[in-house]
Amino acid sequence: MKKFIFLLGIVLTVSLIGCSKKPAAAAVSEGISGNLTVWMDNDDWADAVIAAFARQYPDVQVSYQNVGNVDTRGKVSLDGPAGIGPDVFLMPHDHIGLAVADGLCEPFEPEVQAKYAAAMLDASIKTCTSDGKLYAVPVSTENIAFFYNKDLLGDTPVPQSFEEVAAFARSWNNPTQNKWALRWQVDDAYHNYFFLTAFGMRVFGPNMDDYHNPGFDSREAARGIDFYKSLRAIYNVNVSDADWNATVAAFQNGEVPFTITGPWAIADAKKNGVNFGVTKLPTINGVQPRCFSGNVIAVVSSYAKNFDAAFALVDFLASPEGQTIQFEQTGKLTTLKDTSLVGGINEDAFLMGIAEQSPYADPMPIIPEVNQMWDALKNLFTFTWDNSLTTAEAQAKAMETYDTALQLAGKKR
Repeated sequence: MKKFIFLLGIVLTVSLIGCSKKPAAAAVSEGISGNLTVWMDNDDWADAVIAAFARQYPDVQVSYQNVGNVDTRGKVSLDGPAGIGPDVFLMPHDHIGLAVADGLCEPFEPEVQAKYAAAMLDASIKTCTSDGKLYAVPVSTENIAFFYNKDLLGDTPVPQSFEEVAAFARSWNNPTQNKWALRWQVDDAYHNYFFLTAFGMRVFGPNMDDYHNPGFDSREAARGIDFYKSLRAIYNVNVSDADWNATVAAFQNGEVPFTITGPWAIADAKKNGVNFGVTKLPTINGVQPRCFSGNVIAVVSSYAKNFDAAFALVDFLASPEGQTIQFEQTGKLTTLKDTSLVGGINEDAFLMGIAEQSPYADPMPIIPEVNQMWDALKNLFTFTWDNSLTTAEAQAKAMETYDTALQLAGKKR
């Protein structure tokens, strides 16, 4: 029996794991060699990872292709069986339900799964788990938060509630000048879901795994929509006038006191010299709302040609060294529980502001039916913000949209 030395850098422990045709995930054997193909979405990050990985595994030749994460599942389903796919690829965590169903993800051994579970955020690990098995490793996490312009806020304390945001807006707003204290993408389902959770709604039920119960027609959702609609009083524009350029980009240019966005907006605001801060979302009626969170996950393809090297690379991406490289090159938030293991991240005030909301973030559902959720959820916001439908009518429209999408996928509620 061949033995593999377990080098999971996160916990710095060693164990011996038996080998089969496809060796245990993150198990690294002496003398790993051969070719390895990896799909990532950032050239600088990939180059730095490959260089550092080569210092540990000089006999592995890594071939990198820049493939956007949102495209990977579909491409692997075609390229994998054709023998031209990657050994390792990245994708958003909410794609994993279909990826597992399609047989694209190589599962991890139970011993290795336990090691990752001990080192990484519980919510992030859950996004990679199906039927009790780990099918990927989360390498970065993100969620929305509340961004504020320190210069425009002046001596006013940072609002802790939407009531305080509204109070500031009453003195700041000037509709004739298109001047609004809070601007955000009012029709986007991902950004607005938290309005529903403040009143107790969870999409797909309390465990977010029951596609028979999407919850769009619930009383809790109705209360959330009604509160959301009330904010038209402090941001009185139509959906068509609240796109990225009018909202987040305007904040990034220093024109807006408050916005609701995520870490992807930090770099341009910094580049433009905006004096800003980030903190958790304001409370709603005294309740801290829960937003969606998303994870980028690293997967060993079931069609991989070099499982030894593939598992070793995934292990490196999840290690403190790999996570430090990711932070340095992309500014993304680590999935490690102990953020102090990632050099410099605890000194990044903006990411730590994002992290203030992270305990109040639910990973997007991983059941395959999440793909039928988005348009239905968006209907709740789009039609009610523009007053083209009542709350009850929008809820019925959302349910109709969801049911139609399920039927097109060969399912029914």
